[in-house]
Amino acid sequence: MNATAFDSLSAARRLTEAGLEQGPAEAIAETLREATAASLDDLATKTDLTVLELRLKAEMSAAANRVIVIILVALGTLLAALKLF
Repeated sequence: MNATAFDSLSAARRLTEAGLEQGPAEAIAETLREATAASLDDLATKTDLTVLELRLKAEMSAAANRVIVIILVALGTLLAALKLF
């Protein structure tokens, strides 16, 4: 995946420049880096979405085919029943 990495060192520097002590600034920056990395790992790629789209289309086509077969069987049964009367 083409994701931009979170620069925790730069973030910590900006936090210390804004008046935060170094320890808390580093802890906050590291926490943000971890959260960003976890969020990026959960993102779907275009390839993931394309594969999912193809699978869904195949499943929908199979379901539609099953419905057609059920309708044809029901119609055939109805016609056969009508011939008996």
